[in-house]
This record gives sequence, C-alpha cells and structure tokens, in this order.
Amino acid sequence: MLEPEVPTDSSAVTELLRLAEVERRAGDGEAEYEYLAQVIELDSSHSRAHARLAEITGPAPTSRIATPDDLVFRALQHPYDPKALVAAAGVLAERGDTDRAIGFLERAVWLADLDPAASLGAIRQLYVLSDEWTGQRIVPVHLYVDELIRMQPDWQFQMRNLWLSASAMLDSALETRFVPIAILPFDTSDTPNDLDSIHEAFLAATRPSAEGIFAVMTGRDVPGDDAVYKKGVAEFIGRSLAVRVAPGAIRSRILAHEILHLYGAIHVLEGVDTLMNPTGDSLALDAPNIRIVRSLRRREFGPGGIEENVLPEIDLGVTVAAYRAALSVNLSLRETEINEAMRSKDTSSDQAAFRVHKATYLDTHLADAAWLVASLMLEDGQRVEAIRLFDLSSQLYGRLTPRGRESAEKARALRESMGAASPPVLE
Repeated sequence: MLEPEVPTDSSAVTELLRLAEVERRAGDGEAEYEYLAQVIELDSSHSRAHARLAEITGPAPTSRIATPDDLVFRALQHPYDPKALVAAAGVLAERGDTDRAIGFLERAVWLADLDPAASLGAIRQLYVLSDEWTGQRIVPVHLYVDELIRMQPDWQFQMRNLWLSASAMLDSALETRFVPIAILPFDTSDTPNDLDSIHEAFLAATRPSAEGIFAVMTGRDVPGDDAVYKKGVAEFIGRSLAVRVAPGAIRSRILAHEILHLYGAIHVLEGVDTLMNPTGDSLALDAPNIRIVRSLRRREFGPGGIEENVLPEIDLGVTVAAYRAALSVNLSLRETEINEAMRSKDTSSDQAAFRVHKATYLDTHLADAAWLVASLMLEDGQRVEAIRLFDLSSQLYGRLTPRGRESAEKARALRESMGAASPPVLE
C-alpha cells in the first residue's frame, strides 16, 4: 500500500529544487521535469514537486490509441491523470506485471478527487491484485479547505498526503484507507477563530448528506500560546471533524486523534503514552482504545445516527465489553491520581489541588462514551447497567449542563420504570 516517506530537507532535495527553478525560469520544461522527478525519487511525498509536475504534464489527451503499449506510454507521460493510470494498469496486469499495475492503481486512488469514478475502478482492481488491499476498508472523505491553506500552490497535494499519512498512521488499528474524493474551498474569514465555531459554521453551510467523512481543514493558527483554543474537534462516533493544519504539513497527529474519535476512542489522562492523550506526542495507541476502535472498525459513515451507521455493523457484546473496560481503566487512573495528589508530602496544597482538578475535569468525550454504552446496554436489555452509566455520563458532562441534565433525567425515568427507589452504587 502506498505510504508517504518521511519528508526530507536534505541538501540533495534542496539543490534539485533550485535547479528545477532555474530551468523553469529558462523555459526548459523537460529539464525541469527531470529534476523534479529526482526530487520525488528522494521524497515521494514532496507536495511542491508533485504540484509542479502535475502542472507540467497535465491531463492525458482523449484521442484514440493504436496499441496497448500506447496506454502505458500515455500514463507515463501524464502520471497525474487517474483515468490514464487505471487504463495502463489494466494492460500491465494482463501482462503479469502486477507490481507496476498496483503502483499505478494506488496513485489513481491517491488522486481520487480528480476522478472519483476512475479511483473506484482502481480500488476494485486493487482488491483483486493486491493482498495488502484485501482486508482494507475504504472510507470516502469530503474535504473543505480554508482560504489560508489554499494560498499555497501545492495545497491539494498537501491534503492528499495528509490523509494518506493518517491512513498509514492508523492502519494497524483500523486497516482503513481514508480517500479524499472531493477537495473543495471553504471560507472561514468571517468566523471566530475557535474550532467549535468553525466546525458549526461548516456543518451549517455544507449540510452533509452523502456517504463519508466530512472534514474542514483550517490554516488559522492558535492565537499566541493560549491553550483554550483547540487544534482539533470531532463528533464522537459521528462523521465530521475540524483540524488546524500547519503550512505545508503532510502529517498530523491531531488529525489521527480526531479520526479515532469518529470510531469511538476516548481521551486518557495526561502522562499516559498514547495517541489519545490530547496533550502528548505519542503515535502509539493504548490497549483499551485499540479494543474500542477495532470493535467499531466496520461502522458506516452515512446520514443518520448510530442506529443506522453503528448498531447494524458491530458485535454489541464485544463493543460494550470494550467500553466498560476502557471506562473502568480511565476512572481508576483518575482515582489513583487524586489519591496520590492528596497523599504526596512533596506537593503543596495548591499543587495538589491542581492535580486533583486535572484528574476530575469534565471530559465530554468520556461522557459521550458513557452515554453510548448506556444506550447500547438498553438495546441489549441491560437496564440496571444502563442506569449506572447514564448517571456517570451526567456526572462527566456536569450535572448542570444540558447534556448532564438529559443524562440524569434518562436515568431517573429508567429507575421509575423499573420501580427502583435509588440507583445502584457505582463501583
């Protein structure tokens, strides 16, 4: 499966880019092409080189061809035309040149936004030709990109590389390829610079209806060092997200983190070495969250809620068990942190209070998880357990918040329907 290599700022790449620019200014497109092709050999994910090569080569002509060899030659001459790549791959596959065919097809998938139909044909061929693709799920992505990112001449290739990198980063847990099938403009200039506002404006403007993930990517940076401003947001087991992207970045831990929320992953406490630690830098995923996302790996991304997109695609018992284990570990870690903070002799009262605050802060994703598991348990007829988790979600949302009150009311109504005088004790 195609994966971007680690980008390099080596002197070789820098010199090749300089030489390519000299040839561009001299009007020698052929020489410029050769230098840029060498850049791609050294760094296959170099967005700027790809963008210029695509500009030089352009789309393939639609004139008739005389021989199968002409199809292959056309794809080599126009390597950023998905339809030409797929046609050439068919010729190569018939000749038994499977590896080259797979390379052409994977490139066509990478360029899916240019020709979604050709990309779909490439995916079908890859399922036949490549063992690596046999177990892969394909999730289409509708990308909306703000005006700051679009100022860069290579922004489309940056977005393609960004989502390819996220697919590779999460492959061991999800075995899923996220394929941008549309890369469209979105204006954030009149929206406040916080991701919740940008996300809400995006959802209001786009009204997602088609199958797939809907994502808005913004180049607006966090003001100063203010940690209150989020770098990423996602609907918990939903299908939309918003992420801040640094200029030229083709890898994003934040994007991978937010994608995992779409698969139900929950936050962990600071200090835990995992991708789901929102303040860390680890790219590994903790065992409880691996259980969760694998149980939800086959979820759909169509219109509607969990009833349409999740419940028909999961093993209810496996998913509930995964969440119960993750919630138990998370709450145990919080309790341990609180006890250690209170017992520590080397910690001032203010420091202890701060540690306790961090261990007990209200986490809406954890609250969402408790709500989800309560709903799944109701589906499974486990009403007593559902009451416990609706009470927990009320506590985690904050009992005075709208969602907190809704959770508490759900628990109360269930207890009344069961004739219970008081909720079971949460252990």
